[in-house]
Amino acid sequence: MKHVLVESYRTEKGPRQRVVMQLGTLTLPKSEWKKLAAALEGRLAGQITLFEDESQIAEATEQVMTHFSFTQQKTHAKKERQEKGTFVPVDLESITTAQSRSLGPELVGHAFWEKLEFNHLLSACDFTPTQQALAEAVIVGRLVAPSSDLASWRWLRERTALIELLPVNLESIGKDAIYEIADQLLANKKEIEHVLRDKEVSLFPRQNQVFLFDLTNTYFEGSALNNELAMRGKSKEKRSDCPLVTLALVVDDAGFPIFSQIYGGNQSEPETLTDILEQLTIESSHTLLKGQRPMIVMDRGIATKDNLLLIKEMDYPYIVIERRAVEKEYVQEFQEARETFEKISSSKGETQGLSSGSTVTESVFVKKISIEKGSRILCLSEGREKKEIAMDTLKETRFLNDLDRLKSSVEKGNVQLVEKVGERVGRLRERYPSIARHYTVSFELDEKEEKVKTITFDKKPTRTERAILTGCYVIETSEGELSAEEVWRLYTTLTKIEAAFRSLKTDLGVRPVYHQLAERTRGHLFISVLAYHLLISIEYQLKGKGDHRNWSTIKDQLSTHQRTTVIVTDQKDQIHHIRVSGTPEKNHNEIYKLLGVKDPLKRKHEIVGQRL
Repeated sequence: MKHVLVESYRTEKGPRQRVVMQLGTLTLPKSEWKKLAAALEGRLAGQITLFEDESQIAEATEQVMTHFSFTQQKTHAKKERQEKGTFVPVDLESITTAQSRSLGPELVGHAFWEKLEFNHLLSACDFTPTQQALAEAVIVGRLVAPSSDLASWRWLRERTALIELLPVNLESIGKDAIYEIADQLLANKKEIEHVLRDKEVSLFPRQNQVFLFDLTNTYFEGSALNNELAMRGKSKEKRSDCPLVTLALVVDDAGFPIFSQIYGGNQSEPETLTDILEQLTIESSHTLLKGQRPMIVMDRGIATKDNLLLIKEMDYPYIVIERRAVEKEYVQEFQEARETFEKISSSKGETQGLSSGSTVTESVFVKKISIEKGSRILCLSEGREKKEIAMDTLKETRFLNDLDRLKSSVEKGNVQLVEKVGERVGRLRERYPSIARHYTVSFELDEKEEKVKTITFDKKPTRTERAILTGCYVIETSEGELSAEEVWRLYTTLTKIEAAFRSLKTDLGVRPVYHQLAERTRGHLFISVLAYHLLISIEYQLKGKGDHRNWSTIKDQLSTHQRTTVIVTDQKDQIHHIRVSGTPEKNHNEIYKLLGVKDPLKRKHEIVGQRL
């Protein structure tokens, strides 16, 4: 039952009543209605009556006024819609749609382009408005639909509503402009990265005293014979059959990029450190760091003995795992780790470099040992131990099976010459180096010592030592005051740079590289790094709101929000084109609210012709 508040008044024809306001459905007892009416009369006059001292009346009054405000707004909106609306009879059978374009992910990319004030930054680098719009097109394009530059040009023209969000019309832009804007962005790389870092720190305040450094590489499609960066090397993606290019990246402990550097595909990881430290020295003199040297966290690929000396000489605090197997010096301590070390818990993401969203916990045992000018943290990770045991068991099984097959072949007389058998054993040692070094392989020769009668293989004592050290590693740090757990947790922030590389390769089109020229390769990789600035800003803001979805998930969920042209014919046979954004669904609105995103695009209506 719906209730209304009515007012009685006198007329020449007798008493009459008029509705003052709709009350909705009341749960208040009928005996209290007069008090409520008095309280509502006071509210309408801008006063609070004594009746509202009673909590029951006050609650009912508030509920009714909320309902009244809603109905007033609804009535006003309806009236405004009727006044502004355009009403014409149309042929419902003629309604169709055309030019449906992706809008959702583009709205987010465009909003964070504006949030990071890219246009202001590019304007300071003397980019024209058209160049700024083109830069947004390629960078947001890399975020939303990563591909080759040629495919990005086609995407911009045929598949996305991003072009409607830009302040400059790029509909007639040629594909060469895509290459040229990459060149211009690359020419301003240092200034762009520096200003972006300042802006991200101001938008997302954080400590920024821990910097993570690592390298990755990706491969070229094609021979890239004229590309000085395209070199053969060890591929981290098992694509050593292709020429490679190397990307060095420094990020902070939240995953935001500090700067990037591009090297040839055969670049030795340790050799990059001097160059990186020189650039970090420039960064550390910046006002945001107040002259303090950031702590550098690196993995064992870079931490050679010479590099550790270099870090110390340049007076940088550091946390590293040395390249040499320092854990061998502490076999006795690691044997008793579970009984004598401090036990801490971590997610799988921390212990194994897996997704940080994992909720599975595994124990890590740590012990701090003081050394000259710092300390070492002995670590036994259950997660790493399980992983290494599984890998070792698989390799050892394959190695022993291959040796058994070779032994059988020798005993059958298929392969017996000492040189041939030696070659076969040598190839097995090359295939399984981490296991083979723990085994002794011996030959039993015939009387002439020309042929092998059989082979034997036995475990060395070092295999037992290796079993003890499975899952063990040693972190070295210049910090003597931090606890073992604090150092270990700082070291596990390396998962942030691993996540950055995964995003660059999986979400932002770093692989493969199609460019055959070095400068175009650098431009391609730098655009992906700039797109990563948008990606990490989006994900960081989501995490700040308690939402741990990554960009690929967000992009997929927003892909169904599109912008479309509705085509309809009226009774005069005029053809109407109405360009309109789709109504966001529940999951779209949830994401937009978390990220503070609004659709700035207006409805567009034009009469394009007459039906014949």
